[in-house]
Amino acid sequence: MRLSAVMLVFKEQAFVEASIRAIYPVVDSICCATRQDRNFFNEPVTPDRTVEKILSIPDPDNKIRLVMQRDLRDLPGVNAAAQLRNAAIRLDPEADYRLIIDSDEIWPRATLEKAWAQVQKEQYAGFRISSVCFFGKWNYRVIEPPPGVRPIAFLRKGFWFENDRQVNWHSPARWKEYLRTGRKPKMVYFPPEMLMYHGSGVGDDNRILTKIQNWDHRSGVDPDWFEKVWKNFSPESKNFHYFQDGKGLYQGVEEIPTPSLPDEIRLREWPEGWIQR
Repeated sequence: MRLSAVMLVFKEQAFVEASIRAIYPVVDSICCATRQDRNFFNEPVTPDRTVEKILSIPDPDNKIRLVMQRDLRDLPGVNAAAQLRNAAIRLDPEADYRLIIDSDEIWPRATLEKAWAQVQKEQYAGFRISSVCFFGKWNYRVIEPPPGVRPIAFLRKGFWFENDRQVNWHSPARWKEYLRTGRKPKMVYFPPEMLMYHGSGVGDDNRILTKIQNWDHRSGVDPDWFEKVWKNFSPESKNFHYFQDGKGLYQGVEEIPTPSLPDEIRLREWPEGWIQR
């Protein structure tokens, strides 16, 4: 079976190479979509070197594909995040499954190989995986109430995104699932010990401020969060989630020594202060 990675990229020059290199040996294609000099709200932004980084990554098997899509009007989906994911899906129409990934997510290779083997065996319409979030630096793992965040990770051919990372399960692919399996599309969860690493909160002031100003979820961010929470964060901080109604989601952090991090993070180069050396 053919596996295509579907990746949104927006001003992640410090992350995108690590994210792509981690999945490169397992997937058949890596389909990246960006608006380059526009954010999710079609507002002009000054691009960083993310696209240059992607184009500089060694690609001996010709897996990396990139589309710069400013005009989203012909794409399905109700917001830019969904539409850009759908643009990336179009880059490899023959893939049997899509690995849904953002450019600040890191998959340990062994986990990805195990997950892909399970997908090929069970062949459900969608699979979700537990996500470990980090904050400040890679050594601070966020403590979240169970079951934590479990984003969709694998999506069967034919389905599209409706809103951000939410799938339109009522597309024509739904009826193909009935014909193939005799049931409606089924979403299952990988075992909780299988983890994907999410660096959404890792970085310096510039990265975090850029993220919350341009994020498609920015309307939910507490306007005082950057100055009052991020700027004053310490390993002893409690209840520090971005969202105004997110108290209790990020309960605290536990420190993870660098040798305990997966090679896909530990062995990559990161800006100063993003990981303990």
